[in-house]
Amino acid sequence: MARLTPERDALVVRLVYDGPPRSGKTTSLGALAESLACSLVTPAEAAGRTLFFDWLEYVGGSFEGLPIRCQIVSVPGQPELAARRLALLAEADAVVFVANSTPESLPEAAAHLSGLRDLLSARPAPRPGVIVQANHRDLPEALPLPALRRELGIEGLDGFALVESVATENQGIRQAFVLSVRLALDRARELMAQDALPADSGETDDPAALLAWLQAITGETASVAPARPVDGGGSRAPRLPDSNAPSGRVWPPVDGRIVLHSATTPGAVAQQGSDRSWRFSRDAWHFRSAPEHEFERLDDAKQELLGWAQLHMVGLGRLSPQRCIALADTGTGTWRLWQVVHAEDSLRHKLRAALTSSATADTVRLLRSCAARLLAARTQFRLAPPLPCRLEVIGEDGDRPLYIGLLPPAGWEPAADEYSLADAELVRREIQPLIEATSPQPPAVKEAWQAILAGP
Repeated sequence: MARLTPERDALVVRLVYDGPPRSGKTTSLGALAESLACSLVTPAEAAGRTLFFDWLEYVGGSFEGLPIRCQIVSVPGQPELAARRLALLAEADAVVFVANSTPESLPEAAAHLSGLRDLLSARPAPRPGVIVQANHRDLPEALPLPALRRELGIEGLDGFALVESVATENQGIRQAFVLSVRLALDRARELMAQDALPADSGETDDPAALLAWLQAITGETASVAPARPVDGGGSRAPRLPDSNAPSGRVWPPVDGRIVLHSATTPGAVAQQGSDRSWRFSRDAWHFRSAPEHEFERLDDAKQELLGWAQLHMVGLGRLSPQRCIALADTGTGTWRLWQVVHAEDSLRHKLRAALTSSATADTVRLLRSCAARLLAARTQFRLAPPLPCRLEVIGEDGDRPLYIGLLPPAGWEPAADEYSLADAELVRREIQPLIEATSPQPPAVKEAWQAILAGP
């Protein structure tokens, strides 16, 4: 739905608030209206429940020098009004999915969210990003976030950010909104790059027009209620990138911003290593900026970002998915390029844990599996751009090896024997030290190891 106005003097994006009935969508928009000093419009409601939509419009920020018009719409959650919900979601550039955090509410929220995932996956790329706004976090029975992710079915999924909120107290509402705007702008930028960003007046550009459009679909009538006005009122460590980075400074555009939202820790401070690179790690997320990745000119930094994006795209099928590259203002007049990667279990970690366990049969199976994955990784990692072939940077997705480390820089040259060792020598180089460090091993493990070295 993102588009330019006919005069090309503004960018219009639509943010859609979705979720089950009584999850807090209308309350969230009311709190947002208060925060933004805007007016909330509701065409019709029954017993406090939205029947068509809630509408809020906000103008602020800029995109390629143009003002941004945010049309913020909530959908009705009742099952019998599903046609209206689906029609409104079809217009979304980003979705804020509001879910109650209590256990008894989660089955319904999970089913609702699963339907949303199916709906968005059917849309052509670039697809809207989704922010899950976990509401009612103040209730004592609210589930911890890891359990909430599992129950909602989004644990480990790309494309879903999570924000905590207490809508009745206006907590977390603006954060979810700001992130959704960023995701919508990333989508608009991708459409522009594809020459697919239209310039037109739009069929549903105000509450009355949107209501008429929905009435045409459903054959029902309602009037637009008056707007409800709301009264408003050593070396210095470089700043780390976060999800507020302007469009064009995060890759991939939508999923990368969600990665930053998940990885960012308020008040985090990077540390400089002996190699002069800047690093920060917490909660399985790793940030790194190499010494050569500081730039005095933003254009030079963007050019480097583009080069790294191309490296990632070429190697995309071999890389773990939860990663991004981003530019951040250092705070001292320069810019830095950062890699951000989520730590995954490596083959080395899995094998070491197995070798120290007492489950011999499982250890034998994993030993054979790791050797096979290592050899498969060598075949994949030697392709351009080449990647180091070490157990500590190899993960797996089903039967497929994945590179889970930080991407080496363009022009990285592997050692002369990186890919030329015989199978047995490569396996010995990577696995033998682990076996020796965890000796003695049961006879069955020793026999399996010797058989692996002997080959087929």
